[in-house]
Amino acid sequence: MPPSQFLTKQEILRFVKVIGRLGVHKVRLTGGEPLLRKDILDIVSALKSIESVKDLSLTTNGSRLKEYLRPLKEAGLDRLNISLDSLDALRFKAITLTDAYEEVMASVLAALEHGFPVKLNMVALQGLTRKEIVQFTRLAVEYPLEVRFLEFMPLCGTGWQEDLVLPIQEVRKIILGDFDLDDEEPRLDHVAQTFRIRGGKGKVGFIGSLTEPFCGQCSRLRLTADGRIRPCLFSDQEVPVRELLRRNASEEEIVAAIRQALFKKPAGNPFCEKPFEYSEGQSSEFECETLAVMRLGG
Repeated sequence: MPPSQFLTKQEILRFVKVIGRLGVHKVRLTGGEPLLRKDILDIVSALKSIESVKDLSLTTNGSRLKEYLRPLKEAGLDRLNISLDSLDALRFKAITLTDAYEEVMASVLAALEHGFPVKLNMVALQGLTRKEIVQFTRLAVEYPLEVRFLEFMPLCGTGWQEDLVLPIQEVRKIILGDFDLDDEEPRLDHVAQTFRIRGGKGKVGFIGSLTEPFCGQCSRLRLTADGRIRPCLFSDQEVPVRELLRRNASEEEIVAAIRQALFKKPAGNPFCEKPFEYSEGQSSEFECETLAVMRLGG
């Protein structure tokens, strides 16, 4: 898209201020790759100056992160999520189509040295070996970070292939065979089922969006770079707000758009209505959660 279609820094700030007055206190900058945006440091600094923003995090592929760590820290960023889809350089390249593995690993260690709480996200694809699952989990034994395994989700257009999904229960089974996990931490509205590793410095998390959906407790809304509120990644429902922000519409109009998006938030995803088939041919056994009440910030 041409840059003119992207929200400006001021438009982003106004939206966050409005939604903050409705009770939203956690903000995450994601993408795409947010570090490609030339004014990212100004955006981080400005967001941290908003009184309602109590927790500001950023999700990145890590390839450009190292040079940004100090300025991001100085700008006030609280936490980092880093995508790391393989611990094998060749497999990493096959998945990401880049040679950035060494840069990403260096960024992970440097982020810890800079004092950032770090979550590492690995999308579990068919072909992921037991050895690599164990190696990835061992990072949370050696370092004070959280490693998280995510099921592959149909969010990448033509890149989606159902037969690449590795059910999260298969990953969890391998980890439980090699590590002692403490009792599950309270999940609340978090997307990951998280455990501390006994004798380790960090945590391990599981996100099974397809086979173990958590739609009933999801309280997230997404604002796209071009100003559309998306209440659910699995849904094509969205509410545009860019023009409201661009013409300096009243706060009441913006709040109405936010509430409209909120009420469009579905009770489940399509895989909840039609259970996803495991690779072994056995359907997952779960029931769709009913989204009875959703409150912004609740």
